[in-house]
Amino acid sequence: MTRRGVALAGLATASMLSGITAAGAPMLGVAAAKERGITVESAGWCATGVCAHGLSAPAMHGLNAQHVAVDWNGSVRVVGARISLARTTPESTAGPNAAVAVPAWLGPVHVEGLTVEGAPLPELSGEVWPVRHLTGEGVTIDDDVADADVSSPWGPLHVRVQPAPSGHGYAVTATSTGLSVPATLLGEAFTLADVGAVGTWSDGAWEGAVSAGALQVPARVVPEAGGGVARLTLTDVPVSTLIEALAPVVPEVRHAHVLGVASAQVTLTAKDGAMDVEVLEPALFGFRVDGLVADGLRSKFSYAIRDANGAPSTRTAGPEVAGWTPLQAFGTLLPAAVIAAEDAGFYKNPGYDLPSMVDAAADNLARGAVHRGGSTLTQQLAKNLYLDGTRTYVRKIRELLYAVDLENTIGKRGVLETYLNIVEFGPGLYGAAAATDRYFLKSPAGLLPEEAAWLASVLPSPRSAWTEQYQRDRPNTAKINAILDNMISLSDQDRDEAKGRALRFVH
Repeated sequence: MTRRGVALAGLATASMLSGITAAGAPMLGVAAAKERGITVESAGWCATGVCAHGLSAPAMHGLNAQHVAVDWNGSVRVVGARISLARTTPESTAGPNAAVAVPAWLGPVHVEGLTVEGAPLPELSGEVWPVRHLTGEGVTIDDDVADADVSSPWGPLHVRVQPAPSGHGYAVTATSTGLSVPATLLGEAFTLADVGAVGTWSDGAWEGAVSAGALQVPARVVPEAGGGVARLTLTDVPVSTLIEALAPVVPEVRHAHVLGVASAQVTLTAKDGAMDVEVLEPALFGFRVDGLVADGLRSKFSYAIRDANGAPSTRTAGPEVAGWTPLQAFGTLLPAAVIAAEDAGFYKNPGYDLPSMVDAAADNLARGAVHRGGSTLTQQLAKNLYLDGTRTYVRKIRELLYAVDLENTIGKRGVLETYLNIVEFGPGLYGAAAATDRYFLKSPAGLLPEEAAWLASVLPSPRSAWTEQYQRDRPNTAKINAILDNMISLSDQDRDEAKGRALRFVH
């Protein structure tokens, strides 16, 4: 990006000074330079040879220089030069024959304090003729190659720019041993290792591929005022590669065996410090996870809970533990109500609903906080068994891994049976059998449709429902009726009768 502008600075200066020397007097040289579109405020003899002040060459990338000196041996020194990459060149305004001829007597051309407008470069100093070697703070330019150490909001990057092999545009590469991903993006801060980008800058955009570890994704970046737009294309990317990039915050990477590929179109739009993310056509093919779910789910296991007072505790459950209820002992109404309330596509989905997750993520980004999760019933079971209630995208990724393994390990019936045995229905009330006994003095199989619907309705906030509905004898009829409407196994008569009955709690 800087090669042409820097070269023009030296050549424009050389052109002016050739006129000065040929004329044999500084002022005649000024007149000769003016005919070439170069103006000089003043010129005269100095101790080193000829010195000029206030040089200006608008046609040559808007070149300006505070001071120019030509030594008797033909070497040139330019101080305080400024050029603009946005300006036109002599070739574009007067044709190719207007290119500056290099005089035979010209020696080395040195610059001090060169500023390039339109490029994120510091002031540069060094030689532009006959070779280019310029340095500035964190930047080195050798001939056609520019190397720079630059800062980004996520950490330092090393950037190399050089002419593209095709002859059109510039090859731009960026590398970093690690970038700090802020917590605002995924909910937990972490370092993304071995990050890089390789591509070509031309026609106002960069196109190539970005990488993090083994992950490599085609991308196109278009800078805009105050930010820019990046579009990434994921085509048959191994899911394991995506997950491994998040290893610092997804500890399951060390144990899980992940199969399958992912595809999506991702657009990142940055504007004035804010970022919007849009995901189109997300898809997972052959997605499978093994190695996370213990076989103990078929016998005996422990998981974290809160006791009736809200203090952390541990509960042991499982088919070999007293009080465990087999799925068939729950009857038909309670499982149907839970599925209607929490995951209508339970028997059709693979343990996750990708479109719902993407829609929820988009809604959360628009709101600036996590309000929706898009979780299936299997993902809720994974959260209850293995994770805490932190609402972050990192936790959603971990939850997804466990959910897919749960479906693979214990199947749909096992998921539903385990969920109904371990989920919270109120303070200290874990499992549907305890809940039906406490609220209605019944076994799960003996519930009426409206009772089953109410129990399903409290699952998102069971402690709140205990206080606001159970203790006040004020069940949320609207939620009950909505769940009854979604219980497709109910006949119209049973549904109407259930809606017509008053729900009665046992205290």
